[in-house]
Amino acid sequence: MDYEFLIVGQGITGSILANELADISPKFKIINYENVSSSSRVAAGIMHTMALKRGTLSWRGKEFFEFSDKYYENFDRLNGSEFYKKYSFFRIFSSFEEQNNWIGKSLDNIYDSVISINESPIKNLNNSYGSGLVKTASRLRITEFLDFFKNKYSHNISNDNFQFKNLELNNKLFFYKGNSFKKVFMCQGVNAIQNPIFNYLPIIPNKGELINVKSKYLPNFIINSGVFSLPIGLDKFTIGSTYNHRDHLKRNTKEAREELIKKLGKITNLNKIEFLSQKYGFRPTTMDRKPLIGEHPIIKNLYIINGMGSKAVLMAPLLIHELLQNKIDASVEIRRFSNKIKAENIDFANSLIH
Repeated sequence: MDYEFLIVGQGITGSILANELADISPKFKIINYENVSSSSRVAAGIMHTMALKRGTLSWRGKEFFEFSDKYYENFDRLNGSEFYKKYSFFRIFSSFEEQNNWIGKSLDNIYDSVISINESPIKNLNNSYGSGLVKTASRLRITEFLDFFKNKYSHNISNDNFQFKNLELNNKLFFYKGNSFKKVFMCQGVNAIQNPIFNYLPIIPNKGELINVKSKYLPNFIINSGVFSLPIGLDKFTIGSTYNHRDHLKRNTKEAREELIKKLGKITNLNKIEFLSQKYGFRPTTMDRKPLIGEHPIIKNLYIINGMGSKAVLMAPLLIHELLQNKIDASVEIRRFSNKIKAENIDFANSLIH
């Protein structure tokens, strides 16, 4: 069958890309291998504008948030869904120095629409240094969002492990298992490190673990102080997340659970907390902390969208829009790593061409 587009991967990036490409042509196909440790399936889905440890705006934070906020609100409106919700988000200060930094920033014109000082103590929490409000914060219920796409485009999705040896390029068309495609988009997350075409790109798997707990004492809004607490309903909360680029084992760990509980214990009474469950996933991070977007340097119409780490919910809508508009920001273009292409990458790319 003849298609316009092939998308490899149906995480956040692949799903949003499919939604945009569907407006161009309904003739697209998604190949997706369900992976329990996919960061998209595990992530809490929180998005905001701040780099909290530094107390500064994150890279393009306002721009990303404004675009994504409109994108998800419009998506819910058009589909009659409720996957996206604005949240109050409070940063619990760990010192007077952090408090003073936040106060100073909140008086700055750049930050006054983003943060403010919270004047009232938060009940049941250790917040002796006070707290700050992040005005631009929200959450996407990712699992439900992805399942919606899975059902909506069920006739377009093939649940299969993509085999690179079966991809061919002939007369400017890609062929894969008897089907032809004009363009191919790789949205594989950490699985891209096994991609012989793009594995020269410095994608670093970063393991994150979350726990779910039950409590009548944690607040019904998002808090952050070393860990975040996200209310998910019925007195249940998601607590996270760890960051570990050394642990590649596909399992939950006692060490991560103890780390999260210890950090949670610094801001609330652990005797009031009931542990429920734990999960893990691997984020695709990069050396320079910037995403990886662009067309393969040898094979035209073969693209990669990757490297958003824990911020795919925030970044993906705008970055995909820019890619499809051919307006990719130079700081995320994969051409910045052209010097890392290996001979075997070139040989494999050339082997696809017939």
